[in-house]
Amino acid sequence: MKFEDLKLSAKTLESVRNLGYEEPTEVQAKAIPKIIAGTNLIVRSQTGTGKTAAFGIGLIERIAAGTTTKALVLVPTRELALQVCDELRKLGLPHALNVRAAFGGQKLVYQIRDLQKSYDILVATPGRLVDLCNRGTVYLSKFNAVVLDEADHMLDIGFRKEVFGILDNLPPERLTLLFSATVDAEVKQIASRYIPNSELIEVGEMRTVSSIKEEKIEVPHAQKVSKLLETIQLHPGVKTLVFARTRKGVMRLKRKLEESNIPHVGMLHGDMEQPKRTRMIDRFKTDEIKVLVATNVAARGLHINDVELIINYDEAEDKLTHMHRAGRTGRMGAEGKVITFVSHDAPPLQQRGQQKNKEHRSYGSRHGGSGHTSHGPSGHGGSWHGPGSSGGSGQGSDGEGSGFGGSGHAGHGGRRQSQKHPKKVWQRGHRRQR
Repeated sequence: MKFEDLKLSAKTLESVRNLGYEEPTEVQAKAIPKIIAGTNLIVRSQTGTGKTAAFGIGLIERIAAGTTTKALVLVPTRELALQVCDELRKLGLPHALNVRAAFGGQKLVYQIRDLQKSYDILVATPGRLVDLCNRGTVYLSKFNAVVLDEADHMLDIGFRKEVFGILDNLPPERLTLLFSATVDAEVKQIASRYIPNSELIEVGEMRTVSSIKEEKIEVPHAQKVSKLLETIQLHPGVKTLVFARTRKGVMRLKRKLEESNIPHVGMLHGDMEQPKRTRMIDRFKTDEIKVLVATNVAARGLHINDVELIINYDEAEDKLTHMHRAGRTGRMGAEGKVITFVSHDAPPLQQRGQQKNKEHRSYGSRHGGSGHTSHGPSGHGGSWHGPGSSGGSGQGSDGEGSGFGGSGHAGHGGRRQSQKHPKKVWQRGHRRQR
């Protein structure tokens, strides 16, 4: 099948050709016609299969045709917001569409100024969007199409209340698209409550793509650094992503690699300020950095098509995390390789997790007060989810302020609202749906 077979407009076909897309992936071939026709969709598709272009092309065609006036794309992390925004801008360029992004970790004043201009598509993280709504900058009643991208991850990292609140305040007559790598009980709850008359599209099995070769190497814990050096040296010039479990581990490995004269090494972890994270990703994309050492912040939402090698220096905590790490390579049908170090004498995962939580609590007490971490439905209203950077009243795991009754994600730079007196601020123009 060719993109021409999807009966796209000439301008969209032009943008597809400019981006080098030769033929639609399976998820694109199945989803795009349904989106153009206005069908609510729940799409389960493994990572690296072209989901962004699937909903992006569909939305752009609808906006160009006038069937959608303004679209909202919700994403879990700031990195994904930037990357989705960039791809949608490129796809919408021939149509002269305006795409804007809103996410934590960047000064609100800049985003408010940007959003005062006209736009057709807004890509946003949930906490920052709520903050902008409460400030009267964004009116949810203006959107008649919404995409929940990586919905399972948004719920996993504690944005359930924000996502439900946003969906409650969107117009009931809208197009709703949910894209997720997994369809668990919480995703099904969103579907049953907010996506009526929807169709389910499932692409592939719940595993890594077939073009990825996986290898496990058993190595004593004390020899892992030397094995990492050896593995990188055996793949000279190969764009490599190395996963370590902790921030300290990432910094240590970067230092060890540089001391061993491995060139072009960078690092990425959640405590880095957003401008620095963005520059690091851009340098990795352009090959200025060849080896990127990262925590799981890079396991989802990092869309770089030419990563050839993944090294799991520390094993993933679970199968799903491993699948998403592996999905950073072998994207769009390209070949990739995943090497996982297995150390039978390593400290037990539970012990490592306890140490991580100890460091997390210590960090939180220095940067915004004490609290407890909670990710379920009851984990809001004063609880918090780690460090961030916004001066708002709440804090999400992507470092952004939150609203909706002071739902709690407090961190450094933010302050928690009282649980006794939750404050709900909705500007005029919102229509609360029950």
